[in-house]
Amino acid sequence: MKIGNKQLQPKLLLSIVIFLIVVIGITFYFFQHVSGQEVKESNLKYGNNRMQTLDLFTPKVRNGEKIPVIIYAHGGGWGGGDKSNVSAKPDFFTKKGYSFISINYRLFPKATYEEMANDITNAIKWVYDKANHYQFDRTKINLMGHSAGGHLIMLVASNPTYLNKVGLSPEIINSVVNIEGPLDLTDFINRFGRYKKVFGNDQEVWKKASPISYAANKNLPPMFLIDHGNHSIERFMDTTTKADNTVANFKARSLSHSELTQLLGTTKTEEATNMTNAVFEFLKRLN
Repeated sequence: MKIGNKQLQPKLLLSIVIFLIVVIGITFYFFQHVSGQEVKESNLKYGNNRMQTLDLFTPKVRNGEKIPVIIYAHGGGWGGGDKSNVSAKPDFFTKKGYSFISINYRLFPKATYEEMANDITNAIKWVYDKANHYQFDRTKINLMGHSAGGHLIMLVASNPTYLNKVGLSPEIINSVVNIEGPLDLTDFINRFGRYKKVFGNDQEVWKKASPISYAANKNLPPMFLIDHGNHSIERFMDTTTKADNTVANFKARSLSHSELTQLLGTTKTEEATNMTNAVFEFLKRLN
C-alpha cells in the first residue's frame, strides 16, 4: 500500500498542475477575449511625476489598422480620484473598437488647476507621439471626463493655450464627452464654496478657469454634455452654438452625479441604456 501511494503521489501532483494550467489559461482567455480587452498596459508614464501615469485598454488590432482613442480623466473634486475609477467604460468601448486610456493627473494641494490641465495635454501629447507604436488614429483622439475631469478636458479643448504649450493644435481633438464637469466656475463655486480652496477667492481666476469663457471660440471640437440641467449648461450651449460649434446634450433625470460615470457603458437601468446609446451614437458619427 505504501508503494502504491508513492506511485500515486506524482500522478496526483501532475494532475493538479495540469488542472491549474487549464484554469489559468481559461481565466486569461476570458479576460483577454470575452471582456473585449485584448491588451491592458498599466501605469505607463507620460511624464516624470509619479502621478503622470495612464492605463491603456485596447482591442485586438490588425496590422496596419488605425483605431480611434478615448482619453478619460476621472473625477474627484480636483483633489482625489484615480484612473482605476473607470467602471464598465473600458470593456464597453474596446468592444466597440476604441482604445480607452484612463489617466492620472496631479491633484490639489500639490497642483493648481492649470498644472492639472497641463497634465491632460501632456497625456494627449503622449498619445499623439505613440500613435504609430499603438496603432492609434491621430485624427480620432477623443476626450472624456467626469466631474473635475470633465471640467479639465473641456478647458483644454476650448482654451488653445494648453495644447499650444505642447506644440499641438486644438484641432487634433476629434470630440469631447463631458460627464457633468462644471463649465462656469463662478456659478459653481458660488454654489459650492468649499472649492475656493482649489481656485482661491479671486473671481477673475474663476472666470479664467471656466470653459464657458471660451465657448465663443471658433472651430471647437464637437461636444457632448451629460448633466442634470442648469443655467450654465444652457448658456454654454447657446454661446458655442452661435459660434457655429457643434454641441449635443443628454439631460439625466434619475441617475446621480456618480452614477452618470458608473453606469455609462451599461444597460443596468433604462436611463443608463439611453445615456450609453446617446454617447455611442455621438462618437460613432465622428469616428
